[in-house]
Amino acid sequence: MRATIDGRSFASAGRTTILEAARTLGIFIPVLCNHPRLEPFAACRICLVEITGRPTPVPACATPIEDGMVIRTDSDGIRAHRRAVMELILSEHPSACLAGAEKETGEDGKATIRKTAEATGCVLVPVDTRCELQRVAASVGVTRTAYPAVFRNAAIRRDDPYIDRDDNLCILCGRCVRVCHELRGASVLAFLHRGGRTAIGTPLRKSLLDSGCRFCGACVDACPTGALIERAARYEHPDCGGEILCALCAQGCALGLDFSGQRPVAARPSDGPANRGQACVKGRFALLDIIGHPRRLLHPLVRRGGTLVESTWKDALETAARGLAGSAGRVGVVASAQNSCEDLWALRVLARDVFGTSRLAVAEGLFPYRRMKELAVAGAVSRGVPFADPARAKLVFLFDESLLRTAPILGLEIHQALRKGAKLVLVGAEDDCLDRFASIRWKMGPETAGLVLLALLKILADCDHGRPAAAVPGFAGLKRELRDFDLDGFLRTTKTTLEKLRRVTALLEKRTPAAFLFGPRFAADPWGRRNVATLWNLAVLTGGVLVPIAWEANACGAAEILGEFEKTAEIRAGEALYDAGSGPHLERGNNSFLVVEDAFWGESATRADVVLPRTLFPEQDGTWVNAEGRVQRSQAALQPPGEARPGWAIASGLARAMGRGFPAFDSAASAFAGLGKNVSAFEDASRELAEGRPAFMKQKRTAKPAFVSIPDAARVFDPAAGAVLGDPDDCFGLQAGQEIKSLKTVRRG
Repeated sequence: MRATIDGRSFASAGRTTILEAARTLGIFIPVLCNHPRLEPFAACRICLVEITGRPTPVPACATPIEDGMVIRTDSDGIRAHRRAVMELILSEHPSACLAGAEKETGEDGKATIRKTAEATGCVLVPVDTRCELQRVAASVGVTRTAYPAVFRNAAIRRDDPYIDRDDNLCILCGRCVRVCHELRGASVLAFLHRGGRTAIGTPLRKSLLDSGCRFCGACVDACPTGALIERAARYEHPDCGGEILCALCAQGCALGLDFSGQRPVAARPSDGPANRGQACVKGRFALLDIIGHPRRLLHPLVRRGGTLVESTWKDALETAARGLAGSAGRVGVVASAQNSCEDLWALRVLARDVFGTSRLAVAEGLFPYRRMKELAVAGAVSRGVPFADPARAKLVFLFDESLLRTAPILGLEIHQALRKGAKLVLVGAEDDCLDRFASIRWKMGPETAGLVLLALLKILADCDHGRPAAAVPGFAGLKRELRDFDLDGFLRTTKTTLEKLRRVTALLEKRTPAAFLFGPRFAADPWGRRNVATLWNLAVLTGGVLVPIAWEANACGAAEILGEFEKTAEIRAGEALYDAGSGPHLERGNNSFLVVEDAFWGESATRADVVLPRTLFPEQDGTWVNAEGRVQRSQAALQPPGEARPGWAIASGLARAMGRGFPAFDSAASAFAGLGKNVSAFEDASRELAEGRPAFMKQKRTAKPAFVSIPDAARVFDPAAGAVLGDPDDCFGLQAGQEIKSLKTVRRG
């Protein structure tokens, strides 16, 4: 299709709106209700344009390009239409900051109606200079409104964590309602009443918390006027900003930090490749509380006479070196998959080349990737899959995982798949934000979930219906294993009906491709090998894809960098322990010498002989691998508090203090270069990042997909025997979901 916009030619092969086409050509059309990830709504009518042959202007945001169209975006008539619409909008919006000869200082409006409940005058509005309505009003040339002002005089709602709601500033563009419904799948906000009483709120005027809000902040970011705004940043006026990568979970979201001077005042989602302008409650609202938490470790500590006292870095490293040197080869090292790739690589070199130990452990959150690596010989991909893959699925299985807490951005992709008609099957005891969308629900723990899969696998394998599974290696052996599975006993034990199983197998046969999502609980010992092996066979049989979900920011990268590693529960017997990120769930034995590298004062530090303060991700350069296997680099945006140092720098300093050879890590870049030379999965990432291209861990398939043997196929597991996992909200020993008041309120809600 070809069209002409303001005399310029535009060609498109697909459906394109006039607004999108104009933006492609660099032609500005003002708009207030449009959002790049939402369906056109045409509520504000500011984007009106003329089309030759049509009697009235049309909204550019909702009108698709047609072949031969001749469009004018700027004319005397269009400008008059836009000014009239803007004046109508301003008649119900306090407009001291939008009109008047002295609007820059607010002198013209200080005697007029209140802009907010706290103060008058336009210079004190919450989003002054950042308000889209201000910019659009200026672009259409509105300096006065001919209509009498109508002030709603609504009270500001402050009964929720993080967010204030001020109906006086709302222009009913609907962006908050639509982003909550279409993009986030929460449907907390809605249009209330009709006519002149129309307002945006929650059903029955309840608080956001009581209405099921997840406090992702998408409504705040979508609001063009500050009617919905972050409470902590309400009257902050940032003068600069920086970009970081959020490492509070494994989604790899890009965030922007706003600063007032040197002080960070707010975090906001950026348009990164993983999150595309979305975030969650931790990254959007809780991040600054985590960074500035009063339990931050600021200085090295050394135990003197039974008491930990502040020390210099030189003294702390030398004390640690003396204590660890006497246990060479018998030092246990615990890593955290929240650390950057550079920190993990330096720690691996420190453990193996300096301490001379192979006893390197990591928290049990790496179970999903451990299982996928075990299946690599059968053709599995050991890293995660792109978020877009499950978004294209026609059937989604979710096993014992709350995507709201552990994988919020992946949860958005699943929601989009469901909006397109996909079916959802939930297996697990975890209540999830997707519950209300589920077609089939089994409420059982991960120790039993594998039996559901075995039952489905048995029914499908026995009723092959000409499927080419028989040609896949291992099929005959799988059939022999399934022959011994007691389907009748499973039905009696779990109170599941054969009819329910057949409903699911029918979905598996008809709705392809399928996506099977599972996390650490499902893959944990002792039932994890059975669960994931059975799930893999089901995926091979039905053409599905396995989607491992990790809790820690760099779990995917840690599984490759650390290589062979133990579980933290197995590391306690070491005579000495270097704890670089165990978290509160680690059970510790009696160590002859304990060095703790951490960001927060906690249980680990109280028992330590030496405490080394480390930086958090906004305070250091580094690289993280998200759940997709995407390698992303982040630059430091904040000065480290006190004397905190990055993990790679601490490892380098400790190696020097021990007088041992160590690679010359004088920066994060040099540490990453060493990683790329020694770990094949990263050998291309450095070049791709330098060229500005998307970088993923290098992956080699070792075989075509094959069926695998299922260990413990008939075993009934005791749920109490499962590995003790931490909380997805934990951050280097800080139990954020318990220790940050507002986040705690959200989690309980």
